[in-house]
Amino acid sequence: MDKKHGCAGAPASINSTRVEVSIVINNPHQSFKTMMNEVVDYGSCCECNACVLVCPHHVIETVDNKPKQTAKASAAADFCGVSEGAGCDVCATVCPRLWPREAHLKKMTFDDKAAFEDIFGVFRHIFVARTLNAELAAGGQDGGVVTALLAFAREAGHIDGAVVSGVGPQDEPCFPSPKVVTTDAEIKASAGSWYTYCPNNLALSEVAERDLKQVAFVGVPCQITPLRKMAHMDPGFLVTQKKKPKIVARQREYLRGYSDRIAFSVGLFCTEVFRPELMTERIEQQMGIPLSDIRQFNVKGEVQIFKHNGELATIPLAEAMAEYQRPECAHCGDFSAELADIACGGVGTDRATIVVIRSARGEAMWRAFEAAGEVEVEPIEDNKRAWNILLRLARRQRERVPSGPPNSGTAVALPHYEKALGVTASRERIAHLSKPEAEIDACLSAAYRDEPQADAIVGYIAGQPIPGDPGPPADGSKRKLPPPLSPSEGGASPCHENVPSDCK
Repeated sequence: MDKKHGCAGAPASINSTRVEVSIVINNPHQSFKTMMNEVVDYGSCCECNACVLVCPHHVIETVDNKPKQTAKASAAADFCGVSEGAGCDVCATVCPRLWPREAHLKKMTFDDKAAFEDIFGVFRHIFVARTLNAELAAGGQDGGVVTALLAFAREAGHIDGAVVSGVGPQDEPCFPSPKVVTTDAEIKASAGSWYTYCPNNLALSEVAERDLKQVAFVGVPCQITPLRKMAHMDPGFLVTQKKKPKIVARQREYLRGYSDRIAFSVGLFCTEVFRPELMTERIEQQMGIPLSDIRQFNVKGEVQIFKHNGELATIPLAEAMAEYQRPECAHCGDFSAELADIACGGVGTDRATIVVIRSARGEAMWRAFEAAGEVEVEPIEDNKRAWNILLRLARRQRERVPSGPPNSGTAVALPHYEKALGVTASRERIAHLSKPEAEIDACLSAAYRDEPQADAIVGYIAGQPIPGDPGPPADGSKRKLPPPLSPSEGGASPCHENVPSDCK
């Protein structure tokens, strides 16, 4: 990797913000009650339903697309007997709308000197790509890259299948559902985006039921964040006074088990998705287009509606956003799936995809994919318009998030999350337990298994800022955008001739 991929200066130390966020730092894991009050009732719940997926005790279910306490009808909506009794809170631990948010999870996810970082997140490489498979290119969203990557990974034996969203025979037209696809035909049938929300995380229960060992996960940013929390949040909080090792082990399996089956994640760029009424009211009733006549949607400065007969209808994007945008999406500051292994989106491109390689395992998968000769790539510097739009949209989305409740991670400046924070809190709490020492040790063993317990907070490493960024102007004038990166600066595929590579 080029030597320019070095370590940036570390941000302010965690101690510098400890006073203003003491409520969070003293209790780094979140509770069921907090989730129900500060996310669901507050209105920021994105409906990923990861909390329902990981609930070890079947306390909550999906009702009207939101999590709801259904274990005890007479109890308050924010009451969980397990949480307030023996202790649990696995659900709140993975919630993407509670601290730590995407901005706080970078250290935990990308402890990587071989990376850059900018407004669209940590990355190793950014470039534009399109599949060479004509069938996939025609059916895909923007260049067919994600579909082609999944098909390659399955055929090459890297994955057993993939979690996607798709409209199948059992679904209403234009309304996808979460799906686990394991065949080439199923992967191809899942191509395209529908712009209504689909809780892909729930499909991981089927992955576990079918005992698939390694799957790709494709989802929007608010569905990628729970995966990182499942994989990395410190499990020490599971050890409490009342719990036996068997219960700790069960809760740990729900916290870690699903993410352990994910080989790599593909995050999709996302500004917002629309309420169902865009389909049922605006398109079907007002425009007179039967939903069964629609082949595909896209958003390119307007909502594009492609019919099976080849006709194209459009809706002004400003109108669609003003009247049909989900209000929950306004609480998301992550446009470009900043925690995914690979992020993809079609902004500013023509039948092509911006590809952002973020992690080492994402790069390894892409190298194998490109080496198979199934995709063509272009450096980002050859796509300046796409680069500029990406920067503008990513910045606009980060800046739009309102200041939420104390535990939302948006009310004040908060530190990066590190496992050491959770370990320290757990040790302090465990020191006051009256359980026999042998039982505490057994519970800790059940919680951590073979995971190391972090005992120190280390400096944040993600990568240096992108070269040439002029930063915000001092006089308040319009911000100037940095130029697209050259191949040697991360602005091309990892297989580019100016990047050290084993693809050739």
